[in-house]
Amino acid sequence: MAHKSCRLAALVSSPDEARRALEAGADYVLAPTRRDRSGLGVPDRLKGDGEQTLYAIAADESLPSEPRRVRSVETPADPAALRGDAGGIVLLDPGRPILRAFSAETIANHIAACRAAGAECWLAGALELPDIPRLMALSPDVLVVEGFDEAALAQAGRMLRTAEAPLADAPTDLIRVTNFILQARVGAYGFERERNQRIRFSVEAAVRRSVAGVLRAMGDVYSYDIVMDAARRLCERGHTDLVETLAEELAVELLTDLRVAEVMVRVEKLDLGPEAVGIEIRRRAIG
Repeated sequence: MAHKSCRLAALVSSPDEARRALEAGADYVLAPTRRDRSGLGVPDRLKGDGEQTLYAIAADESLPSEPRRVRSVETPADPAALRGDAGGIVLLDPGRPILRAFSAETIANHIAACRAAGAECWLAGALELPDIPRLMALSPDVLVVEGFDEAALAQAGRMLRTAEAPLADAPTDLIRVTNFILQARVGAYGFERERNQRIRFSVEAAVRRSVAGVLRAMGDVYSYDIVMDAARRLCERGHTDLVETLAEELAVELLTDLRVAEVMVRVEKLDLGPEAVGIEIRRRAIG
């Protein structure tokens, strides 16, 4: 199954910034209420209570044509607190780099809670271009960037598009993550449930190219951070009886990306006596 389509929003402070962002490929612009927006196709003034208001692109008929209010939260919301957000938008913005503030698994759980409440989940938090593919792998509805110039916005938009539609019959590159060691609770014995042990992950992913020729920009490549984040998320989910389960779940997660044609996943325990014991699997994308 492919990742859910993700859109791009730009936080702006003037109508001119908004126009430039939309022209560069942003799907939405986001601005504080009570700000002059003549020329954006919405009222010049909107009364508000300090929340943020979203302005949709008039040119894209698939997007809402009216401004929508956004509830911004600094920490992942409790599911019970999201019940009033059905049909609305919840923006997670810690005011600092989001992937330093929260683990990928914490962000993924927040996205799932928003979905269960019937709310859209938007993510912000001092995003840089390398953050975009890592957060896309979690399938939020929208990523919000700030301070991107036209070139960076165009590249961010290209990242979103190429992840959804790799080149047909494209050659593949082999992405490697080797000897990535994490702490986890894995094993069928009782003593293995009571403490963490070192688990080593090694992954090779055959990735279809999204562009031809020499790769020169972040939007042209598959980020190895996606592999490491997926492994970290597995280790945060609590006890697992079998390393085989970890290997299968990691392979399934990576193969949800349409660019990934095949993966090799090796998962090994390092604290049971020999240098390592574990499992290696190879899986191909279906279709």
